[in-house]
Amino acid sequence: MRAIPDELTTLIADLESFLCYGLKGETLSKKAKEKREAFIRRIKEVKSGFPHDFKDKCGDDSDEEEEVDSNNDGGSLQSERTDKEEETLEGSQQSPPVAAQELPSVFKAGYLEKRRKDHSFFGTEWQKRWCALSHHTFYYYGHEKDKQQKGEFSIDGYNVKLNNTLRKDSKKDFCFEISAPDKRVYQFCASSAKEAEDWVKQIDFVLRDMTGMIPEEDYEEQEVYDDVEPLPDSAECEPIDEEIYEELPDEDVSAPVKPPPKFEPSSKPVADKSTDHPNYYQGLWDCIGDHSDELSFKRGDTIYILSKEYQNFGWWVGEKNGNIGIVPKDYLMELYAL
Repeated sequence: MRAIPDELTTLIADLESFLCYGLKGETLSKKAKEKREAFIRRIKEVKSGFPHDFKDKCGDDSDEEEEVDSNNDGGSLQSERTDKEEETLEGSQQSPPVAAQELPSVFKAGYLEKRRKDHSFFGTEWQKRWCALSHHTFYYYGHEKDKQQKGEFSIDGYNVKLNNTLRKDSKKDFCFEISAPDKRVYQFCASSAKEAEDWVKQIDFVLRDMTGMIPEEDYEEQEVYDDVEPLPDSAECEPIDEEIYEELPDEDVSAPVKPPPKFEPSSKPVADKSTDHPNYYQGLWDCIGDHSDELSFKRGDTIYILSKEYQNFGWWVGEKNGNIGIVPKDYLMELYAL
């Protein structure tokens, strides 16, 4: 029997994969579902006549719809399988499973479209992923409530930049890529140009922090006055008449050196906590105090703010479970929306 050309078998295999997996998560009308099942049956009949040229990819479940993964955002099962195989083939970092909501020290998180390295003719090139930058690792999930990541990679050694050549549609200015020599290039598309710039800035900040290249704040240059005459040379200085100075008795009294200000619990009356809702905050990230006067807390912990007198230094005075200490205000968010 004459063999079927490889181009034709590949096309039929892609068409079958699209019908079996690509449309499985889509909302189809009754008529469209019937058409889909009819095409699948017809392809199976054709393939059964050439068993050596085809390998069954669809299985025997084409007549019965399976429940679609709620965390797949409408993506196909073939897409999910390819995504995992792609990470394995690339040799990407395989960390232990971690839930999206349990990532520590998240610098930036949100939904992005991730470009797949390889995709079939009928496959989806861009896939919606919930991405998060935690410490020095970039995670991506199918959904923000997933219990396990689809993949992750360390950004150590990578560079990040905007790239408007990845797409030709209206989202071309929303794209950026993370690349490194001799490593896989990761390409993403944000919801807007501003969001893409924010991702690039956050990733670049972490990369600079890893290499110690974050520039320190420039101190203001001291103002130089040009109306001050230069000091004369020591050789031309006239002797000082010591008689014009009054001699005082020797006193061995030195002013005590004051220690740096330290937080002490205030004795002022505290407002009624049951009605003081604007002063209730919750932790955005875990925070471990470095000193005894700092209050430690975890993400989601409720903290009652007693005072904002250290606002200019980025600290507030808070209370948690009867313990009082200073807390970094940037690690907190309002607990009640008033």
